[in-house]
Amino acid sequence: MKAKGKLGILVLACAVVVSALFWYTQKEPYSTEATVDSLWDKYSVQSTQFDGDKGDANSILSVTVYDEDDITEVESYLESNLSEEDLEHYKLNVYQYSSDVEEFRDNAQKNLDSNDLNPDN
Repeated sequence: MKAKGKLGILVLACAVVVSALFWYTQKEPYSTEATVDSLWDKYSVQSTQFDGDKGDANSILSVTVYDEDDITEVESYLESNLSEEDLEHYKLNVYQYSSDVEEFRDNAQKNLDSNDLNPDN
């Protein structure tokens, strides 16, 4: 009886280790682009754009949403899911889309000026 109990524990431990390894290998590696692309599934996003290279002092991650109410949620999502390194390098600019070119430009600039999420940039 003792041998069967030890064998059962050994089999159970092996199953747990194999399951953990399988889960770990299936997990996707972190990617800035994948995180930004995931916005399309979660929110009503009109566009996403990286302006400047990641190492540039004036790099901006711009996200345009259709609904103004989504701006705060998208900003929070990005702050929670982007790496600290990304948040240091990119200034986030989330703003509302408009078919009126002048209004669209004003929305982008207004949020860029007032939404200083990374004061070091």
